[in-house]
Amino acid sequence: MGTSLRDRGGAGRLGSRALLVIVSIVAHGCHGCATRSKPAANVAHDPSPSRTNMQRSSLQNPGFVSMYDTGVPEQYTLNAAGPRRILTTTRFHQRGSELLELGPEDPASWDVEVPEGAELFGTTSGISPGNAHQLWVGWLAGRRVHMQALMQEHPIEAELGAAETPIFPAVMDGAGLASLYAWHPAGAGTALTRRVFSGTIKQPPAATGEVLSEIPGRPIVSGAAAIPGEKSQHAVLGWIEASDAGAIIGVAVITPDRMRVVRSRPIADTIPFARQRLGIWPAGPLSSQRVRVTALVESTSPSGGYTVATFDVAAPPKEPAMTLSESGIPGKQLHAAAFDYVKNYLEPFFVRTYLTIDGALLVGAPPKARRQGIRLDSPLPVLVTDPAYWGTRAADGTFTFEDL
Repeated sequence: MGTSLRDRGGAGRLGSRALLVIVSIVAHGCHGCATRSKPAANVAHDPSPSRTNMQRSSLQNPGFVSMYDTGVPEQYTLNAAGPRRILTTTRFHQRGSELLELGPEDPASWDVEVPEGAELFGTTSGISPGNAHQLWVGWLAGRRVHMQALMQEHPIEAELGAAETPIFPAVMDGAGLASLYAWHPAGAGTALTRRVFSGTIKQPPAATGEVLSEIPGRPIVSGAAAIPGEKSQHAVLGWIEASDAGAIIGVAVITPDRMRVVRSRPIADTIPFARQRLGIWPAGPLSSQRVRVTALVESTSPSGGYTVATFDVAAPPKEPAMTLSESGIPGKQLHAAAFDYVKNYLEPFFVRTYLTIDGALLVGAPPKARRQGIRLDSPLPVLVTDPAYWGTRAADGTFTFEDL
């Protein structure tokens, strides 16, 4: 049986300053569009010169992404397949008599080569690809971001600033536009930027950018999410930052005409734990402004120790609230952590996973050992539906999932 998910774990107008010049690349037709809706053909037997098939991943980009409509989530794995590293996506769905097995459909080739060493990332959405008539996948190669739409042959490229930090995943709206958010140092604070990518068939693809707002702190770890069922151009961002008074958790709710930023009071005698994936749960409808962000903070005391901090935000006049609970893991023993919410827009349930410095995988509260010998560079590939699954990537880059 799988891991149960019953482990409960200031407003302002958008800025108008332009950040980027418009990037426009003309795509002559879409020769790969027909292929992208079909299984990949002989990707593994491509006769072209061989390159490494090593997949680059991270806690923020574990190799898959979920699209959350108000119905069952759609789960897609991302892969650079075969000697030519062809961009390939595979949809996974629950099956079996009790819907406890997570199995793949046939992989779909996008007929686009992914550069060696690039980090693939997905695009989440509150609308399914079928309803939006679009799907986006991107990759980061050096300081260049490449965004690829399903109905577009060539990637759209944008250059990140030298000190700019992208926030993953990107977010797609009901119109099929993909937005990638990023942080950029601005004086003593940080500016939030957004690049919007469009890629409609028979139309020139383009990327535009702008500065949305500034915050006084410097985020250390960030993440993005979409509200299930919400079609408008929106995003919910969560982050954790350090301050002299303690760790601070922040939330930004971005709507078509406004942006609301809420930062917690400092959590005394703590610092953010750097190697973690934040849990971000946005509720529907958008008007509720209800968001929950879960993060791990580390004690500054000599003995150390880790605390799970959950920051709840809702529409005014309700005040934000912070809940703290002990992780149950001794100080100086943790290497990485991840909090993954099932994007049920009614109730916030999440799975917590911890990777210790000796390669033990601990799950839940109190934490229990589930696996040993996990590589310390593991992206903690946890995919949550109900139950939760642990992903294993084979040498060819493909995923299989088993009960966590």
